[in-house]
Amino acid sequence: MGKVEGPSWEGDELYISFNQNQDLGKGENAQQWSKPKLLVKKPGHILWYPSLQPMNTPEDIANKRTCLKLGKKARLFFKYSDKGEYRSEYTIEFEK
Repeated sequence: MGKVEGPSWEGDELYISFNQNQDLGKGENAQQWSKPKLLVKKPGHILWYPSLQPMNTPEDIANKRTCLKLGKKARLFFKYSDKGEYRSEYTIEFEK
């Protein structure tokens, strides 16, 4: 998630939040998200379109991992809107 702080979706922070429910369409599951945690802050930049993607390891490929079905590690992509660049500078490792 990006934090918007001005017009035209301006914001320099990206956050992550989790929902443990596999079926978000059931009951109140879609409302049960964890408190967002800061992932990235890039002062002076405008960050858009955050996305977690698989690492494309042989294991990820064999397990047909996608942005909706990630493994233990994932790449974080986002766009520097002010630079016109979409990059992956970080990896995220998940723990239960």
